[in-house]
Amino acid sequence: MYIELENTNTSTVEMRSHMPPPKRQRVSNQPVPKDTAATMKARLTIENFHDGETVHQRCIIIKGFYCTTVPWYDFVTISSSDGTIKTFPPQTWPLDASRFKAIAFLSPGKNILTITRSSTDTENPAPTTLPLNYIPLLQTPALHLAIMVAKDSPLLIDCPPSKYGRLSTAHSSLDAAVAKMRMAAYMWQAFTAEDLRMKGLGRRSFRLEDEFAADTTSQSFMTIDDSAPRMRSTAKVHVIRSSKTVAELRDADVAQQNAAAGNRDKLFDYFLDALASHGAPFEESSRPVVAGMLLDSHFSTKHNMILGHAALGCHNPEGVSLGMMGSHLAYSFPRFVEEVTECLRDTRVPGRTVGNDNGECDSFWEACCVGQGAFLHEVGHAFGAPHTTGIMARGYSRHWARNFLTTTARAAHTREPEVYVDGDHTQNDARWDLRDALSFRMLPNFWMPGDKKIKDAEARTSAPTVSLVNPETDDVGIEIHCVAGIAAIEFNGEAEEEPSLAEPYKKVFFGRKELENRFDPEEELKLHVLGMNGKSKTVKDLWRVFASSEYVRIPGSDVVLRKRSVVTKDLEESDEGEDKFWSWATLLTKKTPNGKVLRASSIDVRTGCILDGAYVKFPDGTKVNCGPRISRWAGGDNLHEFGGHAAEDVRWPKGEEIVKIQVAREDSILYGMRIHFENGKAGGALSGNEDDPYQTREETLTLEVQGDERIVGFYGRSWWGHHFDGLVEFGIITAPKGVELPDQVYKMKELQNTDGGQSAEDLRGDQDEDNDGYEEETQTENEEMCE
Repeated sequence: MYIELENTNTSTVEMRSHMPPPKRQRVSNQPVPKDTAATMKARLTIENFHDGETVHQRCIIIKGFYCTTVPWYDFVTISSSDGTIKTFPPQTWPLDASRFKAIAFLSPGKNILTITRSSTDTENPAPTTLPLNYIPLLQTPALHLAIMVAKDSPLLIDCPPSKYGRLSTAHSSLDAAVAKMRMAAYMWQAFTAEDLRMKGLGRRSFRLEDEFAADTTSQSFMTIDDSAPRMRSTAKVHVIRSSKTVAELRDADVAQQNAAAGNRDKLFDYFLDALASHGAPFEESSRPVVAGMLLDSHFSTKHNMILGHAALGCHNPEGVSLGMMGSHLAYSFPRFVEEVTECLRDTRVPGRTVGNDNGECDSFWEACCVGQGAFLHEVGHAFGAPHTTGIMARGYSRHWARNFLTTTARAAHTREPEVYVDGDHTQNDARWDLRDALSFRMLPNFWMPGDKKIKDAEARTSAPTVSLVNPETDDVGIEIHCVAGIAAIEFNGEAEEEPSLAEPYKKVFFGRKELENRFDPEEELKLHVLGMNGKSKTVKDLWRVFASSEYVRIPGSDVVLRKRSVVTKDLEESDEGEDKFWSWATLLTKKTPNGKVLRASSIDVRTGCILDGAYVKFPDGTKVNCGPRISRWAGGDNLHEFGGHAAEDVRWPKGEEIVKIQVAREDSILYGMRIHFENGKAGGALSGNEDDPYQTREETLTLEVQGDERIVGFYGRSWWGHHFDGLVEFGIITAPKGVELPDQVYKMKELQNTDGGQSAEDLRGDQDEDNDGYEEETQTENEEMCE
């Protein structure tokens, strides 16, 4: 194996990686020997901070434990000051089996947190101080918070009678909604910083837009005789007015949970319109990322449905990125930090007057987990995260509370008993997937001092590549490469020691002999590669790479052509399905009847909602389809024509060669293609989205020529009769540089677009398959809107 380290002098992905501290020893319930107990005197250990640490988030999670002779079950109190005056009201948190988790709010500058156990027994330790420095990163773009209200809104949210308290509007007024959204956003911020720290990416999180205003993060600020100043820098929550009425927002035809609705995504458009009408800071030119709540959501007992609600998120790097959620579960959110533990342990039943979202809200605390977690899920989409694992796969519904508590409440929905959260030893699916965390790290919203700016867009979007090198030699092997750096390599689910997040590599080579010595060639060898940009590459069976037909031998010649391609993620995982594809190939030169060789004059890249295909055009007016040659529905009589509203006919400069081709892909389809020439000219769209022609949203892979070869043809596969006949594979055919192609190459059917590998019955159009339903799916994908 050889490796190529990151070049620290380049401007590609070279960000600071932070490794988490060594895992602390698990708290034991066994008594500590008397001599040990005497010397330790119930010493407090802070697990996730060190004295004098600099942090960049106002809200943090502190985790700690006492080493005690018997487990403690009482409380700790955290007081905050700057060394002179109190900066935040004291907060008390449960101590379970000598372990605690606490949320603390910091003030810019010096913070001295004093942690005291609330007990009178003789073993009670002296208070512990934790000095921290809070420096807000005002130069980074913030996450904006917004609540949209109808133009005739009553300014109330759903709230069950048992939550009213002394005042009927305590949890249902607009003021309550603002406080609840502010507190939820701070919990998201603290959770994200702690989760990314645990992953080795540093204590990084998004900044919240601040304003100097009446703070609501502590209940003490609500009292008349408060000794602490209420006005301070706190997260701003914008209240924006929609042009729609309550009736329009609660129309069942736009309710996302109404399967019969005709415009289930329309509320998303309404929210974007309201943001645009509101003006700053939501102008498209500012590229804002917004967490938006619809205030006028309402559970209709008549329809047995939540109206005025849609859980949707969309990342738009050229405009407004929005993650939105209804207010129907906000009644269960904490208004102040003092209510966090209560809300996450409240086992009362909400009742039938409020909606039970996804059937998982059988108690108040479960409703809080579903509401805050689902909202963060949509914010994840706004930051560009797809559906992966953890937060982006509904892991929050059961485990969100575990990020803030040491003991959870009994779950009414799953019947799961109370769970003691013992550090990293307890299962927690309410985490960011590492791929998402790495992709966040590439965004300016998550920048930290010491990070280098990412100037190369390719480094942000390019997935790792796996290539066969040194073929037909004793040194044959596979080379793994990633522009952003390789974060991890796994064989059969077991991670290699190198590379790592702390020490990423640019390239890694594994020789076949080395792999055969380590793994059984008779069994599948699955390879998974993770890039430092969160993009990944999976090869289901690495042995097939060595046995694949990557080489084309030309009869009667010593010239050998080489093939390599980009396929969809689904085909990368498994290429053994029963789907029928049209297989095609074409050379970039053709031989005329008089023996003259013509080189292609242009390549017409047909990008639309997906990558429809391409035409290779020649000077004599002929063209070859890179995709189906004939239409499946015309009985073989009609030639297939490509669409593509973002199509570009890329002229081939005289005397230049193609040096690389970028291909954008998704799970089941390729989305776009961009061709690069030696002289720096490039053409073709990686996305049909007019706001994102260079495809910064999806994953891109690059087919690049090596120094001793040139591109002489293309090949691939396309859907046929499905998914608008879009491409699922696109590849290049290369020949040795300086070597002319022999005449017999122009007669080889495997280098032509003929019958697509289809049967005679299929070519006659004898089968009738349903193509309905895909248009809507494609439109949703094109808009990058996810639930």
